[in-house]
Amino acid sequence: MGSLTTTKKNKTANTGLDQARKIPPVVPVITGAFELSINNAPSGASYIGWSLSACSLRITNQPQPNLNVILTNRGATGGQVIFRTNYGDPDQATLPLTLPGNGTPVTFFVGGKFGSPSTDDQDGGISVTDAATSNVLHQRTLMVRIRKNANILTPAERDRFLYAYAALNASAPDYQGFLDSHNLDADPEIHQRPAFLPWHRAFVLHIERRLQFVDSSAALPYWRFDQPSPNVFSPGFMGGTPNSAGRVSFDSTNSLRNWTVNGTTGVIRVPSFNTNTSGGNVMNEASTLALGLNFVNFRTMEGNPHGRAHTSFGSGPITSPPTATQDPLFFLLHCNVDRLWARWQLTNNLWNTPNAATYSDVGSVKPGDALGDTMWPWNGVTGGTRPPTAPGGPLPQLAFPSKPPPQVTVRDVIDYIGRTQGNSNYFDYDDVPFT
Repeated sequence: MGSLTTTKKNKTANTGLDQARKIPPVVPVITGAFELSINNAPSGASYIGWSLSACSLRITNQPQPNLNVILTNRGATGGQVIFRTNYGDPDQATLPLTLPGNGTPVTFFVGGKFGSPSTDDQDGGISVTDAATSNVLHQRTLMVRIRKNANILTPAERDRFLYAYAALNASAPDYQGFLDSHNLDADPEIHQRPAFLPWHRAFVLHIERRLQFVDSSAALPYWRFDQPSPNVFSPGFMGGTPNSAGRVSFDSTNSLRNWTVNGTTGVIRVPSFNTNTSGGNVMNEASTLALGLNFVNFRTMEGNPHGRAHTSFGSGPITSPPTATQDPLFFLLHCNVDRLWARWQLTNNLWNTPNAATYSDVGSVKPGDALGDTMWPWNGVTGGTRPPTAPGGPLPQLAFPSKPPPQVTVRDVIDYIGRTQGNSNYFDYDDVPFT
């Protein structure tokens, strides 16, 4: 959605934010005569989730004898990983490999260890140890980057996200694309139809990838709207108690303090619930997950809890679909909607698209609901039953094979975790494991 020019982690942009981040010192790593590739990248910062990432390891100073090594976590703290020789194998805490002395790469898979995500950029990693001596021969850092409950983020996680979010908003043409994709013209295309959940999954993924253009370590957190979230509704995060005009308060170091939409700075949002002691006026998570054993029944969650989460506020743009993206809370709300769908899929083992219980467009006659249909606005199609404009362009792509493609279809986002198709959308939730 435009060309974001903000420099990643611009440490001169906000002194208070930089102090809040408390960026840890860089820990030296061991660089031996090896090439460890993660998702086709032999170097640079690496980011993984619970979903499996394809890796390879080879000797670079060949020829020499074959070498037996063991792959382990780089340390006991930070993001932790598991290994698999093949995609469908059981998880392993360590992985023995025999590296050919002629430099032929050996392939394997790595994923984040469920329950042990990163809290800082590149705080995890892989060590290559000599099987005979246990000496560390080589290391590579990585981050187990996971979408987390916004209410329990560390201050550094919160501030990295806020910094990236504010930078995207400050680049007005870039954020305008998100406003224009969820306005009055778009409403019939994205609500009250089977593709409501797939469309918003792609929409949430789109902005998360744009945030990662600013700071690669940023992941979109979710507002769990059936629980109290005092840390979310605070001056340090999404805004504290609103004033008499409904404008929420921000700390002087909060990057959102200059949040601007259509030339107006500030956020109007008045909750109709006590943010310190209760969730929104919504169906709780257990009831949501019990809505049904097939998609036709489950997608009724669009009304409650989704719609009720929006209307848990007495005033502000968040209460109405055409204006909701004007509030920075919007994407945290919809991240939770998507998480609930992901948890429902996990609970019922519904990932396989030929199974109508996984997804069904029954009752729809509009393009954009069938599994093979491309979704607006990423397909660029306008007119007819589609909105009159297609803002934002194609879905941003990763540097390695992954789903969804630039012109995303409904099918592309169903098995987001790669359970049945061997590749994924490369995002994960803190409470939705890969296996």
